Amino acid sequence: MKKVLGVFIFVSICTLSMSQTDIPKAQAMFIYNFSRLIEWPGNYKTGPFVIGVMGTSATLTELENYTLNKTVGTQSIIVKKFNTPAEIGICHILFVPFAKTKSLAEVVQALGGKSTLLIAEKNGAIDEGAAINFVIVGDKLKFEVKPSSADSKQIKMSSKLNEMAFKVY
Repeated sequence: MKKVLGVFIFVSICTLSMSQTDIPKAQAMFIYNFSRLIEWPGNYKTGPFVIGVMGTSATLTELENYTLNKTVGTQSIIVKKFNTPAEIGICHILFVPFAKTKSLAEVVQALGGKSTLLIAEKNGAIDEGAAINFVIVGDKLKFEVKPSSADSKQIKMSSKLNEMAFKVY
């Protein structure tokens, strides 16, 4: 029942109208919920669950607040800021906000073979290596997914995630 309620809340968020100030808060909720609909390889299921953010953004602050005292399975959540692609360490999810998408190719290169789910918010980011990309459609925050980008990193997206996506590539 708890899982059904979580999916219901997640779907509800998918249809919310957004103002500019609501977007970072909604992105934080989306990112946390993505973590619950994705399976990482065994060696990523121990230790803390790390959500990385490139640079400073309002989404970083919202993620820190939203994930406080939450877990992904049995893993406690740590939100980490990376200033440059060279700083990127092991993380489960890496969010690249629009202001940092100029370095998306460097980020993809820095991630290499790591099992990191790359999330961006730039038109065309799916074609540049992101597995999930936030888009604004009308006045709603939605997301598009490219499961093959996740698969190539040994990350398995739930079919529910694909069903909720605005577009699947």
